[in-house]
Amino acid sequence: MTQAEAGAEFSLFDDGTMGANPYPAFAALRANAPVMKIGTAGLWAVSRYDDVLRVLRDPATFSSEVSIDVLAGEPARPSMIFNDPPVHTRLRGLLARAFTPRMVELQRPAVQAYCDDLVAALLAQEEADIVAGLAYPLPVMVIANMLGVGDGDLATFKRWSDAIIQNVGVLLMMGDDGSLDGINREFDRYFKARLDKLRAEPEDNLLSGLVHAETDDGTLGEEDLLLICRLLLVAGNETTTGLIVNSVRVFSEFPHVVTELRARPELLESAIEEVLRYYAPFAATFRRATRDVEIGGVTIPRNDRVIPLMASANRDEQQFQRPDEFIIDRDPNRHVAFGMGIHYCLGAPLARMEGEIALRTLLPQIRGLQISREPDAAALLRPGGPDTLFVRFER
Repeated sequence: MTQAEAGAEFSLFDDGTMGANPYPAFAALRANAPVMKIGTAGLWAVSRYDDVLRVLRDPATFSSEVSIDVLAGEPARPSMIFNDPPVHTRLRGLLARAFTPRMVELQRPAVQAYCDDLVAALLAQEEADIVAGLAYPLPVMVIANMLGVGDGDLATFKRWSDAIIQNVGVLLMMGDDGSLDGINREFDRYFKARLDKLRAEPEDNLLSGLVHAETDDGTLGEEDLLLICRLLLVAGNETTTGLIVNSVRVFSEFPHVVTELRARPELLESAIEEVLRYYAPFAATFRRATRDVEIGGVTIPRNDRVIPLMASANRDEQQFQRPDEFIIDRDPNRHVAFGMGIHYCLGAPLARMEGEIALRTLLPQIRGLQISREPDAAALLRPGGPDTLFVRFER
């Protein structure tokens, strides 16, 4: 297959082509067009493991400031995900307080209590939606607990989160079209009231600690605090949701995995790492070339945007033996599901813990499961996965 032929078969934004199984297209890219231009918009897909790692580890050459505003010469809006140092460094340092080993471990009792209730409710149903019943509410309950906000607002949080995640690509590629103005006003109004209350009446939770924290520049401003709330409440749940959804996909496709994990629960940690490799929660991310740069023999012009395909890197034949097989005890397993470099996912330890507790609670109570309705194929590539995933359990 030539590069042109591979290009004709591959489009990250073509639902029909990618769908539920983009991996044959990724394999064709790695073999024939590992660095390939997509369309005419200055986008380049990078598909091999070593090249993806290079892009993620070199923020000086591959900037995270990728929005169309930056290309137009405007400063990047404050965002930990789509900013470079020093803005990224400052925001990551603040947010890191939420994910210290001690803070993560403190969430364990609450995670277990939530899982006990959520799994019991799932198993009481003949057909259950794993997203609505476990994969989404679990991480949001945990983040809500850390922020000191009410579980009763979960439906509102999900609406905000879905809208923001689904519009990220549009905002970066096309600019602000105003589609999130209403959501942003609701979000800010809700959390400004929460911040005002915490300033007057401190509480014992992460958000209250940030409100009253003293930095080199004094206490944090309201914009920083709102940004942290948005990152925690939106980005903080997508990884765990994707991990649980993809674990269920694996259990349905490979019934022997459930049998083996029930017999050997000590394999659960390595199985989770293999789920992360096999079905990455985030298929790709964006970077911008800060100079003309050569990757894999192809020159990417300055200011063109690069799409490192983590999902493809995780199936690279040069890095993983039998990459299209699910190997429950794969070792080593140097996947890039959580990214790499300065933007490595801060919430990875919490996502791993939540996923492990959820599966350790579910597995002893079932003999197997099957996905009972075909999910939206295009949504499987979206961060966090599909809006619904219905399953039937064999108890």
